[in-house]
Amino acid sequence: MKKITLLASLTALTAFGQQPTTASEYIENGLHNLESPTSSISRNTLNNQPENITLFATKEEYLANCANGEFLTFEDFAGGPNEDFEGCGIAISAAGDECFPSGEIQEDVVFTNSGADVGATMIFINSGPFFGIEDPGVSSDNFFSSTIVNFTADTSVTSVGFDLYSPIGEGLIDIRIFGITSGLLETITFDASNVAQFVGFTTEEPLERIELQNLDNVLIETVAQFYFGNCEALNIEENTFENFNFFPNPTQNAVTISSTVAVEKISIYNLLGQKVKSQTVNSTTSNIDVSNLKTGVYILEVTSNGQVGTFKMIKE
Repeated sequence: MKKITLLASLTALTAFGQQPTTASEYIENGLHNLESPTSSISRNTLNNQPENITLFATKEEYLANCANGEFLTFEDFAGGPNEDFEGCGIAISAAGDECFPSGEIQEDVVFTNSGADVGATMIFINSGPFFGIEDPGVSSDNFFSSTIVNFTADTSVTSVGFDLYSPIGEGLIDIRIFGITSGLLETITFDASNVAQFVGFTTEEPLERIELQNLDNVLIETVAQFYFGNCEALNIEENTFENFNFFPNPTQNAVTISSTVAVEKISIYNLLGQKVKSQTVNSTTSNIDVSNLKTGVYILEVTSNGQVGTFKMIKE
């Protein structure tokens, strides 16, 4: 995309009246068909060597650090509207909103913005020719509000990766990373445009949230292809029992367990370490209903004869 100066951009904006302060106004005025504004303030130093986190240069390197993504939860925003652009309300989450039905967005993560308490909304941007982004994404609608990703308090997220876009302009976006205990851990800066820039990092401390903001207030910060989880805690080797089996695996609705020794209890954990199901068995055979679990990888914890075994289970 050809760069132009902020002054030239504002001249074009004036032709439509008052300068837009939201992406919605920008589109309503037809400005997405013009050349996009470029940040007028230069922050020349990109913090590419942060002290408190491990930063990955590519998506491939990031995923390889976590069993090629097998132990990460992935949100692709593919269940959004068929429209090119849509307002979604003040937050996008598993609870549902104007863009996504309840249960569509992955649990344990909420996409919102710094102006949500005064009504600033989130937007959905579809992939395709409208903005030229490769995958669906979400963003704060307001140029003056930062896009925020919150992780629920009972999670232990230490690994985050996503594609970063600024689809209506070019410039620098600060990403502030907050831990549950220590607060602000690090700020990293990326040069963003309508071409995806991958952001991937791990931390030792579980995360509370991340904030994305263009400090010049002329861009929106859009995230797509969002990964999160805890690779260190859950990338474990299976501790299996002899003469124990469960099938089918992968499964869609239920698994059948079979053992030569009575199984006392079955617990199932998601890849954030949360127990999502527990069932007392006290038998050598049983059926475990998993139809209500989301698609993904789980840890099946089996207690038998005072011992605990762990098995990887895939829900399709």
